[in-house]
Amino acid sequence: MKKRIIPLLLSVFMLLSLAACGGDVPAETSTPSPTPTPEAAPSLSPSTEPIAEENEAPAIISFSYESELLDSEGIIMLTAQSVVPDVSIPGNDEAAARIEEALSPLLEVSSEKKQEYLDLAKDDYDLLSEDGKLLWGGYFIYNSAEAVRADAELLSVKYSVIDFTGGIQEAYSEHGACFDVQTGERLTAADLTDDLNALKAAVRTEILDEAGDNSRYFDVESFADTGLDGDQWYLGEDGLTVFANVYQIGTFNEGQVEFELDYDELTGLIDERWFPDNGHAGTLSVSFENHGFEELDSLELDSGADTWYILSSADLENVTLSRVEMDEEGEYVRGEELGFYAELGAGECLSITAYFMDTPQLAISTSAGEYLIAQSGKDSSLLLIPVDL
Repeated sequence: MKKRIIPLLLSVFMLLSLAACGGDVPAETSTPSPTPTPEAAPSLSPSTEPIAEENEAPAIISFSYESELLDSEGIIMLTAQSVVPDVSIPGNDEAAARIEEALSPLLEVSSEKKQEYLDLAKDDYDLLSEDGKLLWGGYFIYNSAEAVRADAELLSVKYSVIDFTGGIQEAYSEHGACFDVQTGERLTAADLTDDLNALKAAVRTEILDEAGDNSRYFDVESFADTGLDGDQWYLGEDGLTVFANVYQIGTFNEGQVEFELDYDELTGLIDERWFPDNGHAGTLSVSFENHGFEELDSLELDSGADTWYILSSADLENVTLSRVEMDEEGEYVRGEELGFYAELGAGECLSITAYFMDTPQLAISTSAGEYLIAQSGKDSSLLLIPVDL
């Protein structure tokens, strides 16, 4: 179980801005790959069949942000930030368009909501004293999103909504959305398994074991029974995460509370199609195929060796490729730095020409984690192995 406290600093920062304006090597993980943004597609009707033959190319997703300032007689009343998703799947534009079509209304601040909050802000502003009006910072709706997993089978997005309509703290909620990359359809928990009751029972047991007897929480049993019914779950790099939003089972100080079942615990409970392959880790992958990703850099470490690729399906920051070696205690430690990139964008890759040895010689660290890069002795596929360097 994880607890995340949503900081008040964000709301303070935004209000001030508006006022101013007016170990050991763990288990193996898996692989992705991208291309250009799909052309605009017409409205698509639901489908449960793959749109193309089984596609090995991973989904690529990036997000841009659009902010709108709404005023009344020159006084800013409301700031609304929407998220615009850009999804592409090499060789499967229809599925990409379907995902984009489903995500867009979830991430956009609707015109109805903007009007509702604008009217509320105007009414509240009119009730302020003259001194209060001088301190007015406006209300805001702040949407954000991130990809937590993107590969050839699954795209998982976590998105949040922060609303401020006065008072001492904002309202905060977080949501998950998982998509079948082959069809573009949004997945429900029932789509993951042939036995939804067994999966829900496992989730219930996990939640009750972690929080059922903790006096800091309330209504835990009710949440445990319904955690998979809505959009408060997603499949990530390590497993299934189910989360309770702020105030749902605890006070504001408890923040958002997360419960996780790793993929080992999910064996037999969900279709293994939804397990990540060994060459994929979240939105990062390694592959002998480029899949149409744009090369950000090319490194020849060993002349005459095979060329392979480090692929990014979402924007990653502070990417470092380095050599690794073992210390006297048999632990991997970072060696020579081979390349640093402030950002490896969605749909970009690094081209690497290098040999693989019996033990990993290279590692990559990003804003999302650290991984050894290795080659399987069984089938010669490439592997990303989580590590703490």
